[in-house]
Amino acid sequence: MKTTRILRFGSLPVMLGLPLLMGAQGDGCAANSRSPAPDVTGTWDVAYDDLIGVEITIGGSTYTSELGAQGGTVTIDHQGHPITFDLDCARPEILCPSEAWPTEITAEQRNQAFEHRMIVTLPVQACSGQLVAPEAGTCGAGTDNPDCDDVCTGEVTVRPTETFGVIGESGQTFRLYLGGGFATNGLNCALFGWSVADADFDTIGSSAGGDWEAIGMDNGVVTLGYAGGCLWAGDPDDDGTIEALALGASIKFTTGFTADKR
Repeated sequence: MKTTRILRFGSLPVMLGLPLLMGAQGDGCAANSRSPAPDVTGTWDVAYDDLIGVEITIGGSTYTSELGAQGGTVTIDHQGHPITFDLDCARPEILCPSEAWPTEITAEQRNQAFEHRMIVTLPVQACSGQLVAPEAGTCGAGTDNPDCDDVCTGEVTVRPTETFGVIGESGQTFRLYLGGGFATNGLNCALFGWSVADADFDTIGSSAGGDWEAIGMDNGVVTLGYAGGCLWAGDPDDDGTIEALALGASIKFTTGFTADKR
């Protein structure tokens, strides 16, 4: 069953229990490190929180809510305009947190010289249309396209793809980017480039002993970002006003996870 919650800006306290405010902050800067890293190779079983945290930013205001693990609808009241967004996990081009980082993953470390490099095959979005350079002023620091990735002008599909992650320099964290390397046109549901999976590692052994191994993941958080236009659930008055507001929204979904290596 879909879940609907109506929120009015400023009417609710900050929900400190939501996954979007918790969890690891992975270190993704150690890709070229030659220092030892724990052995993460193997199959991992992932368990998720039963809630998805939702954060909607529109017109300088931020709204928070939560959904069940299968997604649903969230309605916000923005300056007197009710706007509904629908995270429908059944849509083939949509990746919910537990799909972008599935319940079973297999990790590899293929380069002995760079043990911090981690490869996982994941469902990753692909652009079936043209890729074009972003318009001036629409990308860069402070935008949803900070790296000025090319913009996908067509439909978005999903296919299994080898994805590159990085084990932190300390060997205690990891970060893996979940976006497809291109930006949304505002209407298609391409993930924002800052969509990531982060977690802390539980390890045994030591690098000095040659038996350093990661056996668990704790405090994991999957963070996915979408443009509001692609999840906008419609304008009941057909007046275009709400559509304009929805197109300017950005939505962040987060859920927590843990994992154990078999």
